[in-house]
Amino acid sequence: MLNIKPLAGAIALALIFGLTGCATDIMRGYIGRTPQDVMARYGRPDNVFDMPDGRRAYQWLQISKSTSAGSEESRTRWVERRDGRRERVTTTQVNPPVSETKKCFYTMYAHRGPAGDWIFDSFKEPEFGC
Repeated sequence: MLNIKPLAGAIALALIFGLTGCATDIMRGYIGRTPQDVMARYGRPDNVFDMPDGRRAYQWLQISKSTSAGSEESRTRWVERRDGRRERVTTTQVNPPVSETKKCFYTMYAHRGPAGDWIFDSFKEPEFGC
């Protein structure tokens, strides 16, 4: 019989790497553009602050929530009693639903352009799983 658990884990890991690459590609696409270009798509940043080297950092926060449905698994086995009779014993393991909240910060750095506007020149790689 095919064991699905390792296969499901491999698929989940591939999706995580794929989605992380996606975020990086999106951020890379805004290099050389202004913060207004990003704001037109993703809204105002959650944080804006000046860096010691003269650049300005812009951060967008994405919060995602997920809940697993939980599960229940029962196993039945036969146990030999001291009197020689066999008894059927069922054990049940219950895994309750689990909720998870993930906070992802997307940070881009900008420098002043010739016209005095801010232009993105780099970004911080998103955290694993974002």
